[in-house]
Amino acid sequence: MKYHTIYFDDKNQKIRFTQSSPDDIAVSYNYIGKSTRVEFDLFIELLWYKFEDGDIELEQLKKIFDDLRSFCDHIKYNLIL
Repeated sequence: MKYHTIYFDDKNQKIRFTQSSPDDIAVSYNYIGKSTRVEFDLFIELLWYKFEDGDIELEQLKKIFDDLRSFCDHIKYNLIL
């Protein structure tokens, strides 16, 4: 599986899903975590379901990502065993 990094700019409400670092970008991005493309798509779907067009705080976004990451890892490891 190919993992990419997720970054979030809470001021502009932008999420970045990339292999590169956001260092060369003028906007300040916060590191959220790593995920596959499918996990990222599910993450975006969950955010849209919960917040629709509303603003998202960094802490809220990070908590949702961490919960999703734990859920996905749990499913993967249970399938292996």
